[in-house]
This record gives sequence, C-alpha cells and structure tokens, in this order.
Amino acid sequence: MQDTPLQTRSPARRASRARVPLSVVHAEALWRPRPPVGYDDEGYPFEDCKVPESTRHDDALAYFREASRAVLRNEPETMVQRNLLILFEQGNRSAAVEPDMTVSFGVGRRDRNSYKMWIEGKPPDLVMEAMSEKTWQRDVDFKPPLYLDLGVREFWRLDPIGRREQPIEGFELCGSVYKPIERASSGGYPSRVLNAELSYDRVEARLVDLRTGKHVPPTPALIDRCEELQEANAVAMARIAELEARLKR
Repeated sequence: MQDTPLQTRSPARRASRARVPLSVVHAEALWRPRPPVGYDDEGYPFEDCKVPESTRHDDALAYFREASRAVLRNEPETMVQRNLLILFEQGNRSAAVEPDMTVSFGVGRRDRNSYKMWIEGKPPDLVMEAMSEKTWQRDVDFKPPLYLDLGVREFWRLDPIGRREQPIEGFELCGSVYKPIERASSGGYPSRVLNAELSYDRVEARLVDLRTGKHVPPTPALIDRCEELQEANAVAMARIAELEARLKR
C-alpha cells in the first residue's frame, strides 16, 4: 500500500523537542469563528454565527450522528455530538478545532458547551468531517494532522462535493500515523470505534451495526430534522444573497 500524506506527516512530533504548542504547529487547522461569538463563564468560546452548509452535507452528518447514537445506545457514558468545539490547550482560548461530528467514550452525556480536553481527560475517540466548498482544503490538508497529534483514534471524511475520488474515507490511528481503513468485502468501511460499517455515495449514507448485521435506518425524527435543516439552509442562503446584493449597490 502506498503512503498517503496522513501516514507520513506529523508536524508536532517533529517539533516536540522544541516543545512548540500544537496551536502553533497546527495554526491552519484552528477554528475560525464567524462573529458574533459566544463565550462561557471562563472566557472560552463555544459558538459562533455558523452559516449552514449544503443540504447534502447536513443530511449525511445528521444520519451518521443518529445512527452512531443508535449503535451506542447501551453505552450511557458515550457522547455523540455535532459541531462541538474541542479546546485542547488550557489557558489558550484560540486553541480550538470544530469537527462536524464527535464520538467520545467514557466522558458521559452531561450538558456541555465545549469539549475541554484538560477536563475530559482524553481526546475524542472519533471525529468526522464533511467537506464543503469553504472547508474542503482544511479538511484534507490541515485538520487530520492535528487530530493525529491530539490522539484521536479514528478520523472520517465525507466528500459530498466531489473533490476526492472516494466519497468516504476513514483513517485509523496506528502508532504515530493514520492509516487508511480498507473497504470490506461487503462494500462498507469498518469502524472499530463504532463496531459498525460506514458507507456513503454522495446520495445515501448508511451504517451497519456489526453486532447485529443490520442496517440502521433513518428514524422519522431524523427525516423531519433533515427537512428542517433544508428549510433553514434555504432561508440562510436567501438572506446571504440579499446582503451580498445590498453590498454591491
């Protein structure tokens, strides 16, 4: 198997002797909030004025979040969240990265505004990013090395926009590198973290629970939520177009 950039690049390990903070090594991967920004009582950010991505982007992520929750329903200490900001250097409010989806074992399902690694005591076990026209280069070049150096066990990338040959790619932490997860004979990609197989073809997202061998179908609530996201996206895009038109006057 040929090396990929994820297998060969680990900037923080090359810079470890100089003890350069990860926030410096991976500056290009850091969260770039869109004002206004919300802050917690300690002054750490946790939300911004996020512009919705495409409906295809949101549908795939919404399905994988709910399907992941379904297969992990008997593990009450496991958290599965969308767009939860990861803060990874105590005292540094800019040391933040925002995955599209996060799975973390053993941290509980308590309410939280952000994922502070010095409080949680560990990195997330899995992160997923869905590429958009605004973020795809960061999702390919800059975020994976940061997740690698944080110690995230699995990194998954969805490509709804056709920038990559494969619509879905998974990478597993092996020692100090990420190695690609190979496609199974069934056609899906196995996740050790979820004990499931994931597949995505830019139209349909599927997750098969390997404990039962059954496909996890979208729930009625998820279908309703996807429709709500589509409506919200259309309203937001119309508002953006209106503001851009005003600026051109």
